[in-house]
Formats: sequence, structure tokens, C-alpha cells
Amino acid sequence: MNINNLYKVERKDVERCVTTLKDAFRDDPLWREVFRDDPNKDQALTGFYTMPILYGLKFGKVFAPSAGIEGVAVWLPGEKSFMGFLGLLRCGALSCGAKFGKSTMNNLSRLGKHLVPDRKRHMKDKKYTYLLIIGVKSEHQGKGYGGALLKKIVAECDESNRYLYLETESEGTAMFYEKHGFNTVQKINVDRINVPMWEMARPPQ
Repeated sequence: MNINNLYKVERKDVERCVTTLKDAFRDDPLWREVFRDDPNKDQALTGFYTMPILYGLKFGKVFAPSAGIEGVAVWLPGEKSFMGFLGLLRCGALSCGAKFGKSTMNNLSRLGKHLVPDRKRHMKDKKYTYLLIIGVKSEHQGKGYGGALLKKIVAECDESNRYLYLETESEGTAMFYEKHGFNTVQKINVDRINVPMWEMARPPQ
């Protein structure tokens, strides 16, 4: 798959991107735990996956393999990777948080208190890109779509001499990233969520 022919996601594609991400992460151990006790889980997940799409369209890049939205990747310049109140307001995603139940909000807060300081520490004084989310719909997994999206991001980072940083909660996915030049900078286990996570970085090559 030619990475120069990937589809640039537009605002009209948001709903389909959310559908793809909800399917891609439906068995994900982290998000299963985070949303476990939410009284309106489907609504909460819709809001959750809408946020990175809207934020990426405003402050970063959002691509899919094709207009069929078989998969989605969102990446941001490092200085825009901290999704604060004003950023969410500017991109129109602030209301998405209203869909979360109290337990979900608490779990997401716990995650943020671990991941954000770690990212700042690991990437201090470095120019970097943050891979906010990448997922491929289950029926299209194993066809090279995720690899094509990642290769585009990696190529951009190499060209601009930037590190690429991400977090993942799957050992298998961490091994996949290692094949693309990533190193694990820290492995963590967030309090009360109890799901291991890999914080990973790839230097420019």
C-alpha cells in the first residue's frame, strides 16, 4: 500500500471513524476496564472516540487507509499532545466528556495523572510527534492497513527529525512497534485500573 495515497480524513467522516475505532478496540483490556462500570457504556465510548478525531482534525493529522475508513490514525505535534480544556473547546470536543459516567471520568483522570507527566519527562527537550490513537476495524486487521498508517507517520517523523511517542496496553502491539524502531522507555501499571501499559518512543532515523 502506497503511503502517499492514504485518505485524509475530513469532518464529514467523523462518525465513520468513531465506528471504526469502537470496533477496533472492542476487546481492548484497558478500555474495557476504564468503561466497565459506565451506565451508558456505548454512549460513553462514542464520546471517547469522537474526541481524538475532532482534536486531531484541529491540531494534528487524521488519516485512514482509504475513503472506506478501514482504520484510523491520529497524530499530533508534541506541544499539542496535552488535551486540555481550551483545546477541547476549540475543536468542538468538550461536550463529549458529558457522555462519561462518574467511574469513567475517575478512571480517565487516573490515566492522565500517570501518562501526561511521564510523556513530559520522557520527551523533555525533544522535538516529537505523539501518536494519539491508531486502530483498524476487526474485519480488516491483518491486511497491512495499520502498518501503512504507521509507516506514513514514521516517514514524516524521520523527514522532520522528530521522535515518535505513544502508549500501548498490548504486549503484542508493543512487539509490533518494536519492529518499527520503537523502544519501551517505561512499563507502568495504573492504580486501580491494573492493566499494564508500555510507554514507547522511536528516535528519528
